[in-house]
Amino acid sequence: MKLFTIGDSISQGFMSLAAARTELSYSTLIARCLGLVPGDNYQIPLWGAGGLPLNMETVLRNLERRYGSDISGIIEWARATLAINEMIDNVEEYYERGRGGIAVPQAGATSYYPNVSVAGFTVADAWKVTPKWCLKRLASDEPVRGLHSKPKDGFFTLPNRPVERIAHAVLNPSRNPKYNEFSQLRWLQFHAEQEGVDNCFLWLGSNNALGTVVRLRIDETDTRYPPLNLSVEERDNYNLWRPEHFEEEYDELLRCVHVILTSDKNKQPDCRVFIGTIPPVTIAPLAKGVGSELDKPDPFEILEEMPAYYEYYTFVTFGLDYARRGHRLTRDEAYKIDQYVAQYNQSIKELVDKYNKKSEDEGKGVRYVVVDIADQLLKLAFKRNHGKPTYAMPNEVIEKAKQLERPGPPNTVYYHVDRHGAMLQGGIFSLDGVHPSAIGQGLVAHEFIIKMKEAGVNVPYPLQWDAIFASDSLYMRPIALMPELYENSKLAEFVLNLVDVV
Repeated sequence: MKLFTIGDSISQGFMSLAAARTELSYSTLIARCLGLVPGDNYQIPLWGAGGLPLNMETVLRNLERRYGSDISGIIEWARATLAINEMIDNVEEYYERGRGGIAVPQAGATSYYPNVSVAGFTVADAWKVTPKWCLKRLASDEPVRGLHSKPKDGFFTLPNRPVERIAHAVLNPSRNPKYNEFSQLRWLQFHAEQEGVDNCFLWLGSNNALGTVVRLRIDETDTRYPPLNLSVEERDNYNLWRPEHFEEEYDELLRCVHVILTSDKNKQPDCRVFIGTIPPVTIAPLAKGVGSELDKPDPFEILEEMPAYYEYYTFVTFGLDYARRGHRLTRDEAYKIDQYVAQYNQSIKELVDKYNKKSEDEGKGVRYVVVDIADQLLKLAFKRNHGKPTYAMPNEVIEKAKQLERPGPPNTVYYHVDRHGAMLQGGIFSLDGVHPSAIGQGLVAHEFIIKMKEAGVNVPYPLQWDAIFASDSLYMRPIALMPELYENSKLAEFVLNLVDVV
C-alpha cells in the first residue's frame, strides 16, 4: 500500500460540521499526486445526506434558495425553522434507518479504507476504539450529548451517537463481524502484513485539547487518574490533557506503530511515517478574542512579534457582553492551552528522535518525519500576526485569489460574506470555524508533500490548485445568507449546539 492514513477529523475531511468530504482531504489530494486516484485501490468513504451530524453549508444554501439573503419576520423565521428540522429529519432517517445505517455495507467490493481517520479521536483512541465498542454504544440507552437528551425522534433531533456511527463506518465499512475488533492500529498491522505500507500519515492529538475551544471551558486531566488507563467513556470527561499525560499516550502510540512496522511480518521494511504536529487550537476562528489585548511571549517560539492575547475568548458570532455572561475562556486560560499544545509538540519531536534512533539501532529501515503543521499555522494565523501573516503562501493560491478579485489571499479569519454575496474574509476554515476548507486542506497537503520529497518519496504529480479551488464551494460560491448567522443569535446558538455534538 503506497499510502495509509491514521488521523482525526482533519485527516478525514470533516467540513462545516459534517463527516465528510474525504475526497477533499489532504491525504486524498496527495493520493492523487501519487497516482492512486482515480483508481480501485484507493477507496474512500462517501457520506450521504450531506454527512454526519449535519452539513451546515447544505442547510444555509437550502435556506438561501428558499428565502434569499435575508430571512425577516416571525412568520418567515418560523418557516425557516421548520425547513431546518426537515433537513435534520432527512439526515436522521438516512443514518438511523436508511442506506447509511450501521447494518448496510459502505465500501462496495472492498473491506477497508486506506484512510481510517475518524472525527473526535484522541491519541489513545487509535487502539481503544473498535467497531465492537461502537456497536455497544449505539445499542445502549444512555442519553446522547448534544441537541437532544434521548435517542428518540423529535424536533431538531440528529442521528444518535454520530461519532460512533462515523467510527463504525470507517473502521468496518463492509459491516463484516470479523473486523469488529479492528482499531486504527489493527488496520495498520493488517496492511503491513498483507502487502506492506510505503508511506503512513499519522496525525492525532488535536482532540486532546480542541474541546476547550469548542466548549469554552477547561476540563484538565487528573493527576490521580492517568487517562491512558481509563476507558473511552471515562476519558470523555476531559478536554485538555496535561503535558505528561499527552506524552505518555503519544509514546505508547509510537511504540505500537514501531512494533508493527519493524515486525518481521511487515512486507515493507522501509516505511516512512509522516507525523503532523498539533495545531494551536486557539487559532481556530470559532473562538473570537474580545476585550482588551495584551502582548505575551509566543509559547511556540515561532512568531517574529509577541502575539496579542485577548481579555476573553468567546464564540465568533458573539461579543464582549456574551463573554462577560460566562460564555468564554479567559486570557490566562487561552495562554495555558497554547503552552500545553506547545509542550505536546515538543514531546512529539523528542519521541520522533527516540524512535528514529531505535530504528537505526535495530537496523530497521522505518523512518519518522515531523510535518510541522503547527509552525505553519502560526505563521498563517491572521490575528496572531497582527494582520500580517508570514506564511509562504503557494504562488498558485495567491494568483487564483487575484483572478477571482478577492480582497487578498485566503486567511484564517472566520468566513464572512455580505448580503450581496461578496466574500470579505476567510477561506482557510469551513463554516464550523474549526476544520479546514478545501483550500485549507490543499495547504496541509502542500506541507506534507514538501516533507515527503525531502524524505526521498517520489511524488510524480503536482497539486491541482485549479481543481482544489473549484471544489471549494464556500470560496467559489459565497453564501449571501451568512449575515443571518452573524446577526441572529438563535441561529448562531443552534450551530454551536451542533459543534458540541462532535
